[in-house]
Amino acid sequence: MTLRLRLRGHARPAAILVVAAMALSAPAPNAIAADGSPTARAAAAKKKKKKKKTPLTATVNGTFTVRQDDPDGFGNDAGPNWQQLKVVIEDAKIPFRAPDRQSASADVTVRVSYEAEAHTMDRSWPASCDREDRQTLSKWTDKMTVTVRETKWLQTAGKSKSYFGWQVLPTLPTAFNFQVSTGSWQEWDSILMTDCLTVAANKPLGSWSLGWATPDGLGKLTSDGRGVPLTAINTGVNQTGSVTGSVKFNQSVNR
Repeated sequence: MTLRLRLRGHARPAAILVVAAMALSAPAPNAIAADGSPTARAAAAKKKKKKKKTPLTATVNGTFTVRQDDPDGFGNDAGPNWQQLKVVIEDAKIPFRAPDRQSASADVTVRVSYEAEAHTMDRSWPASCDREDRQTLSKWTDKMTVTVRETKWLQTAGKSKSYFGWQVLPTLPTAFNFQVSTGSWQEWDSILMTDCLTVAANKPLGSWSLGWATPDGLGKLTSDGRGVPLTAINTGVNQTGSVTGSVKFNQSVNR
C-alpha cells in the first residue's frame, strides 16, 4: 500500500505517520497473531478440517449360560455330575477398524461365574456309609477379549446347521482358581463297619475345568441393519444353554 501525504501549513507530520503505520500493521483475516499462534478464526478452521468420522461401533449387552451334564454320572449309581459357565457383558463398546465391517474385537469388562456339583450314594463297594458330595463355585470380573462378527453356523447339542447372523464371542482364560470348593465322602472306620466316618474333600473334581465350553450369543440382524437381538447359543454334546441380550450398531451394517 502506498500513501501519498501532502503537508500543509500547520499539519502535524508525526500524527499522520502514526495513522499510516497502524493501517499497515492491521492483520488480515486468518493471519498469524503477534506471538506466533493462529488467530481464533484460523484455529477454528483447522480444528474443523481435522475432525474424524465416527467409526462403526457395536454396543454389546448379554448374558450367556452353558451347562454340561456328564452322561456317565458320578459314582456307581450314576449320580448327577454337572458344570455350568455363565458370562455377563454390559454396555461393552467394540469399535470396528475400517474397512472391515464384518468383525471387530476389543478388551472389555466381563463377569464370569462357574458352578459344578457331583453327588453319589454309592462311591465304592461297601454297603451304605458310601456317600460322596462335591460342590464348587467361582466368580470373577476381568478384562477379556470379546469379538463381534458375522457367522454362518450354529451348533446345537453338537450338531451344526447353516445360520446367517451375528455372533458375540468372549475369550475366556484357560485356567482359573476355584474360589469355593466343599465336599465330603464317607467310609467305615474298619472292616467291622462299626462307625461311619465322614472325610472332608474340599477340592473340585479333576474333570472340572473351563475348557469344555465358551458361552456365546447369536442372533439375526434387524431390517434396518442397526441391531441384533441375541436369541441363540452354541452348545456341544450333552450341553444346554440360554442367552439374553442384544448388539446395537451406531451405523447400519447392511450391505
